[in-house]
Amino acid sequence: MNFNKILLLFISCVLITIVLPVSGFCELKAMNDEEMTDIYATGFSDFQINDLGGGITETVAWFNIHTYEYIEIDSLKLGYHDEYDYKNPTPSFDWDQDWENITIGTDYEDPSTDFHAEGFYFAAEFENINNPATRELKSFRFGFDYVQGDISADFINFSGTIDNSNDNTPEYNGHIMNLGPVTITADPGNIGDGGFEISLSIDDYDKGYWVTFDRAVVTP
Repeated sequence: MNFNKILLLFISCVLITIVLPVSGFCELKAMNDEEMTDIYATGFSDFQINDLGGGITETVAWFNIHTYEYIEIDSLKLGYHDEYDYKNPTPSFDWDQDWENITIGTDYEDPSTDFHAEGFYFAAEFENINNPATRELKSFRFGFDYVQGDISADFINFSGTIDNSNDNTPEYNGHIMNLGPVTITADPGNIGDGGFEISLSIDDYDKGYWVTFDRAVVTP
């Protein structure tokens, strides 16, 4: 399987995630000229294909993007299903992620409090990637290598992990946890370490959408 075919397959998966039915909803609103003048970014891309063994291949695209942003979102919902609940062997239908009244950043009038993110990436894992008849998408994930700043919301459902020291011992670790109205502050010490990721496992034991903060604290 040549590089162009793999790249085309990877891009197709990206497009599929954009139009996923039911799993997520959003609304785009036009920005005025004054708002657009505050947007800037620089970047380049890199693409890799990694053999993980066991018939699994990972495709990864990196985009050297650095952003500072303030965003307000009324509602974010991802992953409505009854496939997995580690506390309940017969789970009912619910959202993996159900966030309301979301603010990314702190104060739209103060750019110094914008949410900072850099090193965007998108990765997907395939089984039997070289065999069109049996090729299967197993999972995908996307996020930033580093984030710093506040995300405030009413986290009705939160599935994933929040680690306050990037040491693989998360203080929050679970499925459909109700965090309530809180602020998640990424890299509160501004030491330049800790990423953010959203992932989807399609057929493993932990099916669904998961959010990971490598270094963040939760405050009321």
